[in-house]
Amino acid sequence: MKTKEERTNRILARGEVSGHSHIITGECEIIRDGDNVTIKAGKNCVIKHLLEQPFIEEGREEWTKEHKDIPLKEGNTYKNIQQIEYNPYEKAIRNVTD
Repeated sequence: MKTKEERTNRILARGEVSGHSHIITGECEIIRDGDNVTIKAGKNCVIKHLLEQPFIEEGREEWTKEHKDIPLKEGNTYKNIQQIEYNPYEKAIRNVTD
């Protein structure tokens, strides 16, 4: 992860308020096809809840302490799926926000 572009590509989801993101660290291949994201896990591949700015600008991992890390098993392939929820009062389906 040498460039800002490479670090930015590791962001799976952004928090709406606090400046945090769900970011993939470690050795892994990230394949993007439109809104679809596939992760081929290598060594030490982990989804972390980090402050976005220090990670993008410096490659520094500053944990927000809001969520535990999610380790991805080496050799497995994962598909990132946006979680949705149904609001029965509004009769609407929407993306879950963080």
